[in-house]
Amino acid sequence: MYVIQIVGYKNSGKTTLINHWINYLTAKDLHVATIKHHGHGGEPDQKKNTDSFQHIQSGASLSTVKGEQQFIMTGSNRHLSLAKLFAVYELLAIDVILVEGYKMLPLPKVVLLRGNDERLLNKLENIKFIDRSHTNKSYLELFQKVETRYEEFAWSNIKNMLHLLNQES
Repeated sequence: MYVIQIVGYKNSGKTTLINHWINYLTAKDLHVATIKHHGHGGEPDQKKNTDSFQHIQSGASLSTVKGEQQFIMTGSNRHLSLAKLFAVYELLAIDVILVEGYKMLPLPKVVLLRGNDERLLNKLENIKFIDRSHTNKSYLELFQKVETRYEEFAWSNIKNMLHLLNQES
């Protein structure tokens, strides 16, 4: 399993890049998952007045709704580190996780920049690639470059790094 972090300021094209990347990877029959950091404060939107919402409101740590083709998990974030979430994805046989946000984590990352603003580069670590052009051609080139260096994004390496970070905090 590979973990690729995509970061950039608001409206830098992160979601567009991720959508293109999902299409690219699924066309290769890879199982892709995403994790989005909800960095705007508050809680992510969810349907209220559903049974699963009521379960969470009543104190359940996790509630899962499973339909014919998909499932939705909602839960308390209190004991769920990002490393544990990656481990869940690994159990689900995910090949590639695309992580949007979590800028300050030292995950191997792709940084999206608009114009000549490079302030973000001075704040981040473990930058593997930078994209400024935001075209379909540049996306394809980026995806192919990442594929040649997949080992730098391997969960086995990242897992050890996150484990060390958790011990330090």
